[in-house]
Amino acid sequence: MAAMREQKTGAFLSANAVLKGLVAALIITVIGCALMGTAYHLTSLSEASLPRTSASLFYFSIFAGSIVAAKEAAYKGFLHGVMVALMFVLISWLVAKFFMGLGVGFIYTIKKALISIVSGAIGGILGVGLSR
Repeated sequence: MAAMREQKTGAFLSANAVLKGLVAALIITVIGCALMGTAYHLTSLSEASLPRTSASLFYFSIFAGSIVAAKEAAYKGFLHGVMVALMFVLISWLVAKFFMGLGVGFIYTIKKALISIVSGAIGGILGVGLSR
């Protein structure tokens, strides 16, 4: 019971946990992209499936990073998961905008951000459950 009381009186948000979750999500994305590239190169997979596969990797990375963040924090998994999702979406948008010169539509960005928030929230809730 004392351990529960300590967790509830802790800081509002663990920036260290969010950073660890964000780094985990980025690592998963980089490794996943390398594996996907290898798979598409070495097999006869159609490139028509690439947008769906890359979107799945994007959301899975957020989900897994949120689990890492919430497990590290051990409290407020929803909040930690959503923060990982928002920061990951922001970094992805910045990379697309500045390094690739891609213009992304507003509605598409909002839709992707909302799905990312849901993915992060679910991962965060699961991560807190796994921390105990």
